[in-house]
Amino acid sequence: MKSIAIIALSTLALASQATAQLISYSAPIAATQWTAGQPATISWTNSCNQVVGNTTFPVYLNQQVGQYQVQVPGIPELGYLDCKKPGKITVQVPATLPQGSAYSILVTNGGNQSYSALFTILSTIPGSTTSALPTSTLPPVTTTTTATAAPITTTAARPTVTTTPPTTKPNQAGALKTGSQVAFVVVAAVASLLL
Repeated sequence: MKSIAIIALSTLALASQATAQLISYSAPIAATQWTAGQPATISWTNSCNQVVGNTTFPVYLNQQVGQYQVQVPGIPELGYLDCKKPGKITVQVPATLPQGSAYSILVTNGGNQSYSALFTILSTIPGSTTSALPTSTLPPVTTTTTATAAPITTTAARPTVTTTPPTTKPNQAGALKTGSQVAFVVVAAVASLLL
């Protein structure tokens, strides 16, 4: 009975470890600097053998906004990554990107999300990495109401509209991997107590 519990707990720990990070990036890393309008390299050091079926996934460019990383608005996928084996791809960095030091790449396969470290994009377009979401402010609306006394004019400002992308991720890119490692240690400790 104890051996069944140990096997079940070990399997659970290994499953959580395997789904924590689909891709282990060797580029870009925190010291990486891409240049807007120039080619750049994305490389990874592992294979995604646990994936059944398609192993080719789109690569998206994200930017840190507050505590979250969100897809850069208006930028489609940079390219496609096939993780059957370790490798690299070359992508074209969009020339329209503003300079910033809080960019990352994301590869998603179902529930697996693999974020790179935050890195820098150099550009002639100045920018701030803290407000990547588009906002628009509409002009005030003026209304005139006629009463029995004198006309009354009121002015009301329209609200600011903010678009929020559907995918956000807390800034702790390695948190899933670290959490899974902690879970594995806890499972191992529980298993040793059961012996």
